[in-house]
Amino acid sequence: MKKITLLIFLCLGITSFGQQIYIEGGKTMSSFDYKNSQGGGLDNLQASPHSFMTVGYRNQIFTKNLNVSLGTSYAGYGAIGSDDSVGNYMEWDINYLEFNVGLDYELFKIKKGKLYLKGIASMAFLLQGSQTLNNMVIDLKDNDNFDKTLYNFTGGFGFSHPISDNLSFYVQYMRGRSITLKEGTAVTSDQEQLRIVSDNISFGLLINILKK
Repeated sequence: MKKITLLIFLCLGITSFGQQIYIEGGKTMSSFDYKNSQGGGLDNLQASPHSFMTVGYRNQIFTKNLNVSLGTSYAGYGAIGSDDSVGNYMEWDINYLEFNVGLDYELFKIKKGKLYLKGIASMAFLLQGSQTLNNMVIDLKDNDNFDKTLYNFTGGFGFSHPISDNLSFYVQYMRGRSITLKEGTAVTSDQEQLRIVSDNISFGLLINILKK
């Protein structure tokens, strides 16, 4: 995490060539990469759809093809599942406030449009979360597995196209995986692990605040 913080301050200190703000929204299909205390998975664990919204700042650095972005997101994650051996139905619905830093690199142009690669590192804090177990709803606030700082890393690609001199739209696909929320111990009988995995597609607007 110290490396992420250092990168943020480095980027803020670099002379910029072009500055933009962005607004982005989309849908996430998320699930859990889960292993129980014996190291086995949950067979009937499925992804579930959620929404997210991001606002932030984007700045060109070093070369004309490389950009850094700093943003804040309201993001939902979760999963659904069942345990046929005991007849349980489970559903998770969790919402985080995220702070993220990203880098995108423009690969090539298609007429006026641009295809780019992007990577994002984020730090998130639980705002609200619940788990439904059959007919019982459990509040996940103060839960040791979920109510902790979430570190997430995503990567993907996107396509942007100008609408006017000061406005562009983009569409983007990203795939993410968090650092372990619950880590097993060295004891062989305690190998439980939990990560969030996600795929999302989003649409956004880029607004120039300083022309390149």
